[in-house]
Amino acid sequence: MQEESLGEDFYQMIVYLFVVIVSSIIMIVWLKRRGRKKNNR
Repeated sequence: MQEESLGEDFYQMIVYLFVVIVSSIIMIVWLKRRGRKKNNR
């Protein structure tokens, strides 16, 4: 029982980190693409 809950917490932590990393990468790529389109300076 205890091991199962520990595994669940570990899995949730990995999923949370994965979501944060993926969202941050998408934001950086989107901002770069948007910056290139409106980069007249």
